[in-house]
Amino acid sequence: MAENWLTKVARIAIRAAQGLTWTDKNNEVQVAKPEGKSNLINIQKIVDGIGNGGGDTGGGDNPDHPSAGADYYAGSLADGEITERELLWQGKSDPTKTTNVTLLKDVGAKFNSGGDGAFILVHLLKTVMTAGVKGATSEVKLNYDVNNVAKDGYFTTTSCYPIYIHASDLATHQELVVPLNGIGENLSGVNVKAPELHIKYNDDKTIDITSVTGYDNDGAESGATGANYDVVSDLITTFSTQNAIAQLPSSINFFTGLSNDDIPLSGVSEYYENSMDGLEVFFDDYMYQLGDNNRALRTYFDVVPSFRIPKEQLVIGNTINVPFNQWKTGSTVEWWDKENSGGWTDRGHSYPQKGKKNGQFYVKIMDKSINVYCSRFTIDTLGNLFEYIAKVDKVTPYKI
Repeated sequence: MAENWLTKVARIAIRAAQGLTWTDKNNEVQVAKPEGKSNLINIQKIVDGIGNGGGDTGGGDNPDHPSAGADYYAGSLADGEITERELLWQGKSDPTKTTNVTLLKDVGAKFNSGGDGAFILVHLLKTVMTAGVKGATSEVKLNYDVNNVAKDGYFTTTSCYPIYIHASDLATHQELVVPLNGIGENLSGVNVKAPELHIKYNDDKTIDITSVTGYDNDGAESGATGANYDVVSDLITTFSTQNAIAQLPSSINFFTGLSNDDIPLSGVSEYYENSMDGLEVFFDDYMYQLGDNNRALRTYFDVVPSFRIPKEQLVIGNTINVPFNQWKTGSTVEWWDKENSGGWTDRGHSYPQKGKKNGQFYVKIMDKSINVYCSRFTIDTLGNLFEYIAKVDKVTPYKI
């Protein structure tokens, strides 16, 4: 029997989609139906679940940020999607053995009191191999690039970095494996194995950190030439996720003035989420003699004009040691005196140095402030010891 038009329309309509369903990050089924008399479906909740302009804030695999082993892409640090990073441990793990670390905060027996999981920063210890014989060692930083393009001076990995491990994975108390896949330093590419970080959260609320050596060498049976790579952990924090937040431009000053101690940062968010790619600390042109602000040294030959602290290091309680350029014995130091007018004049006080002391240079991340200490010791030809302090005159966010 022929089907009339009304029956045909009804048959098509009953089979037509009347909404959308999806499973959220808590494994719960969500439903979006047409709103009111409209036949349009609002998918805003789906968009919010993916992240507002950033990554997948719900965790899980993201095609632009593939996971590796137990880690997963939690969101964009640069877009402010990572929050509540609280320091659990800072140091250097020993790549030759399992390092057991005690956490600074109780995160519960199931790691369920530390937000969404653990945030981990590492670097690699590179050992040069020549015909099977170990040579010089050096530290190599990671370069995360999903396109796997080699970068001079870095080990390029396609595994998500920084490393994020979900609390539910840690709660199993099993050893979790995170390989650092990628082109690395692009050495031979003949005989290659990715270095691995092994992490285990124990029943006693400590964490075991183990490195499994990776390598890139020519595979020669008589003795390989290339490099070995071991993973050294530097920092473990908690972390939580949120929607992306507005980032402040580099034209904004978190601080202006002249200080070498605790420097308050005006406008920075609680966990530094709004600081773009990090903080840039600018120094004054002079290093001031300790206890005498009327005598100084020109800093152009010693302290860099500015120093950048990457966002991944902006964790409250984290202390960052900054390397100095070395002063050589016999180098010349020029003293400047401050006149009553407030200006500086080269008084011609130029003395060769009898010796040197390296001093200290570190930055400690505080709650909406940073503590910057940068000092230099000089010893003149008469044996007099002087200490000079570098002072900060500006702090801003920066974008790479």
